[in-house]
This record gives sequence, structure tokens and C-alpha cells, in this order.
Amino acid sequence: MSKNPEFKIWLAVFLLSGLIFLGLSFSVGAAGTSTDAKLDSDGDGYTDAVEEDWGYDPLSTSTARLEQKIEINLAKQQLTYYVGGEVRRQFFVSTGLPGFATPKGTFKIAGKNKKAWSRTYGLWMPYWLELGGPGISKGSIGIHELPIWPGGKREGENHLGRPVSHGCIRLGMGAAQYVYDRAPQGTAVVIK
Repeated sequence: MSKNPEFKIWLAVFLLSGLIFLGLSFSVGAAGTSTDAKLDSDGDGYTDAVEEDWGYDPLSTSTARLEQKIEINLAKQQLTYYVGGEVRRQFFVSTGLPGFATPKGTFKIAGKNKKAWSRTYGLWMPYWLELGGPGISKGSIGIHELPIWPGGKREGENHLGRPVSHGCIRLGMGAAQYVYDRAPQGTAVVIK
């Protein structure tokens, strides 16, 4: 996250307009602070809401990130993004079809790629977050935006909320970039 004041204004406007456009819920207060959108508890020039959204403690000038975690609920087809143990955002996802089940367990983000190519399925997977851990072959399962076929056709948003993938966790447009931008490599991913 940049410490540039112009970036702060752009980021706040971008986040709020995106939330309104996408109709997503927004939870502020992960570090126990006020939900006042203009509050800057540590006086560093960034509002508490912006700092929390990017995983920083608004009560500290430290650049250390708060603990982040991603949880995938297969029954609800939902991704929950946590910062500092508190729910930050929730998004509908599409996980694996029967026969292509998304693996259950605790994993970590092992790699990131803004536009990964699947040789197996011949399509692009924007905002790829590769999962690593027990039972997962390198590069085989990840979290990504709705895939794009070589001709430019994108899998539809109407797939979100039901299992249609070959095992990956698909997120909608906007949601995938949000998670990609904020979750660093090494973030825990719990799939249940």
C-alpha cells in the first residue's frame, strides 16, 4: 500500500464505488476501532477503514500486516476473507463439480499470477492464487476470477453460487482482484 495521499483518496473512492456497484457487504472494525469513515487513529494520513481493508492495524504506524485468512465454505459456495480474525468480505464462488471436487483442508497461497494460463483446459485464469499444501500438486488448484477462453468469452457470473469448476475456486469480476491484491503469499486458505 502506497503512503501517497492521492493514492489514499483514489483507493477510498474506488473501494466505496466498487462496493456500491457490486452490492457487496463491507465490514469495518477488524481491529476494534470506530466505523467512522474519516477516522485516522494513528495519524499516518490513512483512514482506519482503508488501513483495515488492506490488512494494517489502524492503531499503529507499523507496516506489519494483520493476520489474514481465506475460508471457503463448499456447502454455501462462499469465500470469506478475514483480517485480524474478523470478517472483512464475503463473496459467492463456484467450486468443483462432482468428480472434480475442490479438496478440503488447510492450505496456503503458494504463488500469485495476474493472468495464469491453464494448459490443461486451454483458458486464462485472471488473478490466480495458487494453493499449496497436502494433497495438492503444484499449480493444480487455485482461486481465480471467472476464466476467459482464447476467443475472449468469459464464463458467466450466473455460475457463482454453484459448483461448476474442475476443482478451482472461481470468484466474480472485481471480487477476484480484491482478494488477489490483499492476500499475500503464505495466507492460510481453509476449505471445508
